[in-house]
Amino acid sequence: MTTPIIDLKTTVTRDQPVTQTTGSIQVGTDELDDDTITLSFGGPWGITYADLTPEEAHAVATALDNAATTAQEGPADE
Repeated sequence: MTTPIIDLKTTVTRDQPVTQTTGSIQVGTDELDDDTITLSFGGPWGITYADLTPEEAHAVATALDNAATTAQEGPADE
């Protein structure tokens, strides 16, 4: 992976058993294929990679943006 476009330090929750530990989320492009976006989650357990097409990366970015907007706005008034 090339130098990450974003390197977000955060808490990552894993299953089996559920544990929380400090980890990192990185987004970059594949060194061998500029059309592949690599999303990685890393921590003491190692690194997990997801290779995304540009369309998939846009879908993830849109979902994150929508969730962040909803979270900022708070619960809807009933």
